[in-house]
Amino acid sequence: MPTYEGLLDEALARGLTVIEKYPFTSPRIRGLCCDDVIALSEKIDTEAERRVVLCEELTHAMHSAGDILDDPHMEQKARTRNFDRLVGIRGLIRAFLAGCRESWEFAEALNVPEAFLSELMANYRARYGTLTTVSTDQGVFALTFEPIFRVKRLVPTRCIPQQGKRKKEEAL
Repeated sequence: MPTYEGLLDEALARGLTVIEKYPFTSPRIRGLCCDDVIALSEKIDTEAERRVVLCEELTHAMHSAGDILDDPHMEQKARTRNFDRLVGIRGLIRAFLAGCRESWEFAEALNVPEAFLSELMANYRARYGTLTTVSTDQGVFALTFEPIFRVKRLVPTRCIPQQGKRKKEEAL
């Protein structure tokens, strides 16, 4: 998960200028990307929100072309990339393993606003359905998105056969 400072470094490496406290006239505008400049609203209160907005504007800079303000499809593609980059399914599992159970705990551990986490859950529910399973180095996990979000470890790591061990046992 990239930090806010890491995202600023990435913008600099890509030749982008970031204006961190731009006085937009509309309170609805949190950030904009135009040419090689990203502007973040002075009204952003938290580092978590600043991180999310900067990441989304970086995504626009890398993957969008032209004026996309009236293109909901391009906005949704950028949001989806942002969800995966800032959190991702594996990020949800890491937060669960760190002890998170409530939505505010996940948001805090993942350094994202609760509203962003809520949008992420709706996006993942649309993409993965109400249930998905993921195999990681820590085991196999089931993630349910309805009626409420839950993570459950199905198989711990120690129960997953290792490739090397299986071959040694077959040789015996």
